[in-house]
Amino acid sequence: MVPYKRVDLVVEAFNRLNLPLVIVGTGSEEQKLKRQSKSKKIKFVGFVPENELTDYYQHAKAFVMPQLEDFGIAAVEAQSFGVPVIAYKAGGALDTVVDGVTGIFFDDQTVESLREAVAKFEKIDFEKYAIIKNADQFSESVFRQKLLKLINL
Repeated sequence: MVPYKRVDLVVEAFNRLNLPLVIVGTGSEEQKLKRQSKSKKIKFVGFVPENELTDYYQHAKAFVMPQLEDFGIAAVEAQSFGVPVIAYKAGGALDTVVDGVTGIFFDDQTVESLREAVAKFEKIDFEKYAIIKNADQFSESVFRQKLLKLINL
């Protein structure tokens, strides 16, 4: 939880939406974000070991990525579990999220833009296996195959 991750945006949006939100991780902004949280439905779980993180992904309705990332491995990781992503429409998300198929984009890093995306998200019935298939293209085995193909040209 550092400023560029824009967790503040998510907390404020979910405060206003009064929807459940689980925030995994720690960082310099943690105490500030906990104070910002007004809803009893927002839960901070702190650091989660890899084996427990799987459980969070398996039970997640969505993964929210409000920040600009070069790639955004966590969004791909979420998709590998069939979890759709609500992402800021910039950076690596443009390469890893398929709008309306594996998730939803929001155009501006504002509470209102994120709230609109969540509302749109709620109206879509995402196909879990399409989301997993999208994540598969970023797997280690696919990467190796593509690299070997390039080397052997």
